[in-house]
Amino acid sequence: MLGKLLKQEFRATGRIMLPVFGALLILSVFANFSIRFLDSSMSDSAVLRILAVIVLIFFGFAVFGAMIVTLWLMVSRFYRNLLKDEGYLMHTLPVSVHGLVWSKLLVSLVWFIATGLLILAIVSLTALIQSGTNLSELFAQLPSWAEIKALLSAHGIHSGDITIFFTELIALILLGSIAGCLHFYAAMAMGHMFSKDKILLSIVFFVALSFVLSLATNLLGFRLHDLAALTVEKGELEMLIFYERRLLRFSLGAALLQGALLYFATTLSLRRGLNLS
Repeated sequence: MLGKLLKQEFRATGRIMLPVFGALLILSVFANFSIRFLDSSMSDSAVLRILAVIVLIFFGFAVFGAMIVTLWLMVSRFYRNLLKDEGYLMHTLPVSVHGLVWSKLLVSLVWFIATGLLILAIVSLTALIQSGTNLSELFAQLPSWAEIKALLSAHGIHSGDITIFFTELIALILLGSIAGCLHFYAAMAMGHMFSKDKILLSIVFFVALSFVLSLATNLLGFRLHDLAALTVEKGELEMLIFYERRLLRFSLGAALLQGALLYFATTLSLRRGLNLS
């Protein structure tokens, strides 16, 4: 049943996200032409220069708008499908609350990752194209893997450490994204446990959860931040790397714990106290 929910969710959200991605790609092409035009000798026309600047402004808004649309879609799909009138139907399906939450969560995570990667690729390619950098020459100038390993080994960092670091970093990004989604879900689910002022209470719960989670994380992790700052001042690279590893693992654990607590709050609110009236 979860597979069917995911398929339906991707189909519904894809009708919005795919045109957004298409518009972003088209605007990126026009933005590249606009930058080249402004840098060329043909840019003496004031009208054409204004049009080129307008295109660049629209491109900037499109990049920002793609992120906003992704966030809005994540919130609105959960709100309309599980907390509004559609919730009467969704909660009668032969699927658990966990299945309903995960169907929203996984689809939102995919769109977050896709949006981030697309924006990163577009901005990076635009910067490379406008700088006139030849990719083959750029890659030829990069140090070889053997040179990188030798440099890192001189500071006590081995290839296994690099693999662990990037694995933990990717896990942190994924868990952080999941915890971010669940932050919205938990606040909305808790706000809709009441019969009146549901939207207002959802906002109140969101702010309250933000304050509590931020305070708890800072209280638990302040010592790591202080030690890392101290090593930067002393210039001790190996100690800085050591504490940065600890900070990364602490952040990973904090994201996992926050996600678990928010997931529990979301599912419990949907199971026990949801008020759709």
